[in-house]
Amino acid sequence: MPWVIHEAVRRSLGSEHPISTDCLREYKIYVSTQTDDDFNYLISYVGEENLVIGTDYGHGDTSSELNAIARFQALGELSAEVKRKILSENPKRLYGI
Repeated sequence: MPWVIHEAVRRSLGSEHPISTDCLREYKIYVSTQTDDDFNYLISYVGEENLVIGTDYGHGDTSSELNAIARFQALGELSAEVKRKILSENPKRLYGI
């Protein structure tokens, strides 16, 4: 994500509608993460408001992580508040629930 945001900002320089580094929030863009992502790095760069967990639940192929929610909840590096946002609040906003 840092590269994508940096590249979007760079490419928009001088345009009529420049993009800011806060573009995920501004444009309501959500990013699906995996349980082995470096969450501290991601959050330090893009914040915690637009991240969700992707599981492919119900789609049983080799990329599925059917126990993603339990694995994510077991991560010791994130606070309970951040986990609640990523697992509950952010998906509710994403899906308009």
